[in-house]
Amino acid sequence: MIRSMTGYGAAERTTDEVRIAIELRTVNNRSLKVSQRTPEGLGAAEVVIDRLVRERLTRGTVHVLLTVEPVGAAARAPINREVLAAYWKDLARLREELGGGDGPPALEALLALPGVVGDEAVVLTGIKNLESLVKETAREALDRLDAMREAEGQATAKDLAANLEEMGRRVAAVRRRAGAVIQEYRDRLQERAQALLAGVEIAVDDATLAREVAFFAERSDINEELARLESHLEQMRDLLETSEPVGRRLEFLAQEMSREANTIGAKSNDVEIAREVLPIKVAVDRLREQSQNIE
Repeated sequence: MIRSMTGYGAAERTTDEVRIAIELRTVNNRSLKVSQRTPEGLGAAEVVIDRLVRERLTRGTVHVLLTVEPVGAAARAPINREVLAAYWKDLARLREELGGGDGPPALEALLALPGVVGDEAVVLTGIKNLESLVKETAREALDRLDAMREAEGQATAKDLAANLEEMGRRVAAVRRRAGAVIQEYRDRLQERAQALLAGVEIAVDDATLAREVAFFAERSDINEELARLESHLEQMRDLLETSEPVGRRLEFLAQEMSREANTIGAKSNDVEIAREVLPIKVAVDRLREQSQNIE
């Protein structure tokens, strides 16, 4: 099934301790690139998300936004009792040495000292089963992203199929016309020679005429290019039916088809064929643009 490289998917989970939200946005890229924005201290979650994304996607730039918010009692920043006790002892000893006033140091002042109250990263790493919750949420977001990419891919596949059908008709018309070009050239050449030799007692040399026609036929022969173009069309039709990522192969075939169409236009020396080649080239350009948005 054809999949678009552009899409969006989001999922959210909330427990008694935490709210997790993941947003995935994908845009075109020739290779796979994962860009993440995650809370500080959740490097392990980044690794999990990166692995899941790479298992599901092969092309495109993936923008990941992970939000992790502690809720309820889990949102309370932990107090480092060991650090607090150490400050307490140091200040009490200093007060004795300096002959300060009586009484212990104020707790409110101690809480503002570095390391006493844990930061957000400490809060998040203390949440139970956080990695598994992130993994479940990421999988759900990827499922929704895939659904959107598949829906867009189906629309693109229909457009591609219609484009290939039109190209097939044009190529068939070129092949029919190619068979008549040589004979018409021979007839025109013979008529021109007879007109030039009218009133002169010189007959048209059939051997010379045959050589000229043979030279023209060899120079303007497009049968090989038509055969390759028809083969590329058939390969593209087959790729539209496969479930594997086909974007790169479609791009390559579009480039090859463009080369064959240009060669046919240059070699044919026929106005009617040129009229068919122009829309073929336009269709190939459209195929190339569409393939750049396909995984």
